[in-house]
Amino acid sequence: MKKKSHLSMSSNKGGSELPSVGFAMISYNDEGLIGDCLRSIYGQDYPRNKIQVVIADGGSTDKTLEIIERYGANVILRPDLVDVAYERGRLAAEKLNTDFQIAFSADNRFQEKDCLKKMIELFSDPEIVGVETLHYGARKDDPVLSRYFALIGGVDPVAIGLGKADRAPHDKNNWHSFGQVEDEKGYFKVTFSKDLAKIPTLGANGFIFRRNLMKAIGGLKNCTHIDACAKLIELGHNKFAFIKDRHILHYIDIPIWMFIKRRIAWAELYSPDNIKRGYRVFAQEDLPKLIMIVLLYPTIIVPFSRALIGFIKIPDPAWFLHIIVAPAFVWGYGLMLVRNLFKKLKIKTS
Repeated sequence: MKKKSHLSMSSNKGGSELPSVGFAMISYNDEGLIGDCLRSIYGQDYPRNKIQVVIADGGSTDKTLEIIERYGANVILRPDLVDVAYERGRLAAEKLNTDFQIAFSADNRFQEKDCLKKMIELFSDPEIVGVETLHYGARKDDPVLSRYFALIGGVDPVAIGLGKADRAPHDKNNWHSFGQVEDEKGYFKVTFSKDLAKIPTLGANGFIFRRNLMKAIGGLKNCTHIDACAKLIELGHNKFAFIKDRHILHYIDIPIWMFIKRRIAWAELYSPDNIKRGYRVFAQEDLPKLIMIVLLYPTIIVPFSRALIGFIKIPDPAWFLHIIVAPAFVWGYGLMLVRNLFKKLKIKTS
């Protein structure tokens, strides 16, 4: 028998019994994105007085700050941390004083108006540590890159190939990754082991968690959301929920080459060389799979096969970007590793 939770999910008009939810965000010259993002937050079927938004801005020079002010969100202006996104994210999180916290980005949107409420409702199960959507949102009119990443289940084809994605591809309706799965009404309840190599990349793009647990591990100091989730799992807080019929959109409207370049830069920024990491996407146990990915993705045969299988089930031509993007990520990561290796050798010899 499940324990009863103190968390009330009353649907009364005032929303007095609904818990408070805080959005910790960062921004920098996001005038083309931030308005739609905040509109989707404040447009939720959720009491506005129970929503707190704190945005740590890196010193935007466009209309980003003007738009944020228009929506009434709180701003922390830190141009000195413009290139240290994770530190700005930590500062934003520390300013929240809500029951729950959600990791949200300027390029995220709620697809359904009741998405936030439905996700929060899952915390009525006291064992649930965090809640994500099973799928990313994919709308027909969205940019092709947005649809592609939603369809394959994430923004990193290499991590997806390793089974580390925290979202499912759109041609699969079951939980697809590690953990013991319970198929509950409307969501999957997944229990993860303490083996770091068997934990997906939990924690970003609409991930909601209990703030009291995050405080217990010291928050996000010197770590990412994924590291924080790994810490919680190691402490036994290892049950997460993935809601089936609600969606977080990851809106990407830039050229493919620019997105890949940005992802490689982020991978370098968040590497163990630059920030203390407990969790690694590429663990030692993943080496056989990683070798296969490095060998097969550039041949285009595997990416084409995956795209074709997806297209047969869900006929969206965006699937076929996989033929370009998957090999490009392999080459991009490879060049990053070679460059970093030369840097280290140069330092040792100097």
